[in-house]
Amino acid sequence: MENSKIIKQNQKSIGFIDIRIPEKSDPNKNRTSIRGTGFIISKDGVFATNAHVYLEIPENEKQFLGFNIMSKTDEKGIISYSRYQIELLKLDKENDLALFRIKSSEKTFFEPVKSLGDLEKNNEGDEMLILGFPLATEMLVMGFGITSVANQCIISAIKRKGQDGSLHFFLIDTHVNLGASGSPIFSKNNGEVVGIVSGRIGIKIPIPNLQENKALEIPANMGICRPVNYLKDLINN
Repeated sequence: MENSKIIKQNQKSIGFIDIRIPEKSDPNKNRTSIRGTGFIISKDGVFATNAHVYLEIPENEKQFLGFNIMSKTDEKGIISYSRYQIELLKLDKENDLALFRIKSSEKTFFEPVKSLGDLEKNNEGDEMLILGFPLATEMLVMGFGITSVANQCIISAIKRKGQDGSLHFFLIDTHVNLGASGSPIFSKNNGEVVGIVSGRIGIKIPIPNLQENKALEIPANMGICRPVNYLKDLINN
């Protein structure tokens, strides 16, 4: 399936999770931090992301959480986003998954991703496409605005649990940047979501003369992903 077709079918379903904390000196100004990516799975605004995206936020900041999704594209090709308050529905800490629901005062219908697939029907070496918002906060600081990014990769390895052979996680051959957590991974065979980006692998090298416990992280072209099968279990249970 062509990358452009997968993007076109699903770009309105993928958004970013942020925290907007009002400045004490000026309540009309906010301090914004983009924490991860999420994707809508139902018309009533339920969306999925990683559990760690939520759990790593300080308790006193969780009230400022929001989810932003594409609302329109103008004649110049400029994309606008609508922001919504959200509520936590379910957490699966073991598989690093979370379900949220958008809170909207109006009867709003949202566009879910086209289909949730089955990782068991995919193999190592199969081509994938990731859609998300990696380094979104950094892109904002650099003046590039909100930027949705597509990234090609393959399944490098599928890992199974030793006790029963069930799916555990899988690896992809690309580095996972901050902000990409929760991004859906689409199979290029049929455009179905087969996994969720969850973590990154890197090598930390201590740097002399820096503060204690500080190190330089050398990224590796390996990312950790969670099978969509566990997301479907979370939805159904």
